[in-house]
Amino acid sequence: MDGVTRAGVDGVIYGDATAQFNLRLLINSATPSIKKQAQAGLNAARAAVSEKCEAARRHWIADKAPALAQTGGIKLAQASHVLERAAVHQVLMGDFELTCADGQVVKVAQLLDNPHRWHNTRFADPLDPDADKRVAVARLLNGTRPDLFSHRHGGMRYELRRQSARVQLGRGMRVDATDAVLQVLRDRSELFDFGSNAIVFVADGKATPVSRDWLVDHAGRVAEFYSVKTERDDDGNVTSTREIPEDAPTYIANAIIAKHGSRNFLKLTAVTTAPTLRPDGSVFDKPGHDPTTGLMYVSAEAYPLEVPSAPTVEQALDALAKLWHPIRLFPFADEVAVGVTLATMLAACLRPALPTCPATGFDAPAAGTGKTLLAKCIGALATGSDVAVLPPTNEEDECRKRLFAALRGGSKVLLWDNVREPLGNSVIDSFLTSSLFADRVLGVSENVELPNRSLFLVTGNNLVLTGDTHRRILLARLDAQIETPFKREFEFDPFTAVCSNRQALVMAALTIVRAYIAEGRPKVAKGRIASFELWDDLVRQPLCWLRERMLESGRDLADLPQFVDPADSIDRAASENPETSKLAALLNAWIASFGTTPTSPAQAIIKATEVFGAQSVLFDALDEIAGQNGKLNVRILGRWLERHAGQLCTGLRLVLGNKTNGLKRWTVVRTVERAATEKATPIVAKVAPSCEIQDVDDTAGASQLDDVEIF
Repeated sequence: MDGVTRAGVDGVIYGDATAQFNLRLLINSATPSIKKQAQAGLNAARAAVSEKCEAARRHWIADKAPALAQTGGIKLAQASHVLERAAVHQVLMGDFELTCADGQVVKVAQLLDNPHRWHNTRFADPLDPDADKRVAVARLLNGTRPDLFSHRHGGMRYELRRQSARVQLGRGMRVDATDAVLQVLRDRSELFDFGSNAIVFVADGKATPVSRDWLVDHAGRVAEFYSVKTERDDDGNVTSTREIPEDAPTYIANAIIAKHGSRNFLKLTAVTTAPTLRPDGSVFDKPGHDPTTGLMYVSAEAYPLEVPSAPTVEQALDALAKLWHPIRLFPFADEVAVGVTLATMLAACLRPALPTCPATGFDAPAAGTGKTLLAKCIGALATGSDVAVLPPTNEEDECRKRLFAALRGGSKVLLWDNVREPLGNSVIDSFLTSSLFADRVLGVSENVELPNRSLFLVTGNNLVLTGDTHRRILLARLDAQIETPFKREFEFDPFTAVCSNRQALVMAALTIVRAYIAEGRPKVAKGRIASFELWDDLVRQPLCWLRERMLESGRDLADLPQFVDPADSIDRAASENPETSKLAALLNAWIASFGTTPTSPAQAIIKATEVFGAQSVLFDALDEIAGQNGKLNVRILGRWLERHAGQLCTGLRLVLGNKTNGLKRWTVVRTVERAATEKATPIVAKVAPSCEIQDVDDTAGASQLDDVEIF
């Protein structure tokens, strides 16, 4: 121990001198000069025994090769090559034999052929099988290349590979060589067709795109390339032939990438690291690829949880309590916010199976209320870890690029944090209602279609949704009702609670949906949300069904949330949509000013400015729509009217009255319900007295009224 003390820093002894000593603490505390000396000593020690180690390896290979050749039915040279790759490169080829914990001997190829059978199985160390037979574990379904991790020798990772195919290269053999490599890749099932023409591999639980350089490197790992050199004498007679090792050629990778639709790789739609449901509601909880849906489940869990196929209502309520527990302290403003949040949690667990899914926006009146934290908690349900934050943008080209890049990078959750401007554009609208999203890859003059299975989350203070986006984003409002919400303290960290219990929380979400399916999928919520039909069937309806069962159960509801239909958020957003407010104001002012008389945009502006004046309701409505640089623009008004033609609002709708010489005249008509209401309760319009409307020439009106000044 004195020697250890002298090697330490400042004479400090780390650990209990009478117990086992942790040398790692000593190594980490060493100064750079001591570490350099230690590394030099380690290199010298290795060099001193290198010849002895090499001789031991040769002896081990020579001793084991004959038995491997005999049992495997392979040549002695091939058996020696298999053993050499294991000892020198930590690569176990298909013919390498492993010893199970129960003494059974299996080949690496058997593990690779049946990964579900052998995943997480214990084995003896591959180079020292006579020692502890539980020291190594096979990891076959972790979303990375299959390997065997042994705790011997300080921890060693052995890559598991099939026997490499041999591919001959030569003049006139390009097509044959490409076909041979393509068949090897199909047999290995490590690459997938993703969307229309993208190739991906699965790593770290997500789909990662394949580049040409990556594919060249991968081809060199799965196949041995060679060419044949022929020696001839002076008379042209063949005297000898020999094989020359070759690198994987680039042209093979280019040809495989270019084979759109004819590679015949397995189709991949989404990757999940937790159990989920298929679109038909059946349980998908066995690691591996599901050819029917294109889903792939990769799991690092030694004993993955199983979803009950027909849970009871009581089990569903218990699951709801478990799902609610880690987020119960967030200051939800009302029951709509709770319903939206619960729906988003279910959607996070089901998103791989949902072709389309509404986004969720978390908003609050002040910063520091917990919007981003709540969004990250829900994102962790989908990923099992923290999610990256993307800067928001409303500019359509940039928005398309960011969304496409995120999908191409395998992002399962897109979090647009701290949105400050009104949110809404055609790109976001199409992204949320499309199962495929296309854009051009940077540097490549072609479009690529990618499956869209990402959960879209948005945060911001007092979020405003514009246009059609308001029906595609559910809003959950948080309100701490204090001036400094960022100073609050909580008894636990909800994000840590979600991450540490993620599998159990996912099981809870799936239990709720399976209980609803077991009851026959009763339709409880009214209507069906267009563009999100499957989400409505597997998320909204189960929640509304469980709410009814919860109220009927007679159970103590102290540990359960109070919530309503999450679709109520859409109705609320529609009423608060700025475009809807503009339309309502215009329709009411228009019918009060012009009755049923067809009126052109130019006529409307003239009457609002020259007759009614700047204090009229009509003027205010037109100014909200067509005001520009202190003036009213007739072209802006005309285009706006065309976009909103036929849209029903407050019992009124705008229709085209007539069109003469290219001049469109509009009129507002009442619905039956609106007419009945007005008959019962006459409405007095607060506008100036009506006057006769003079016709305005289309060409002259447009040129003269583009810049009508506001008085």
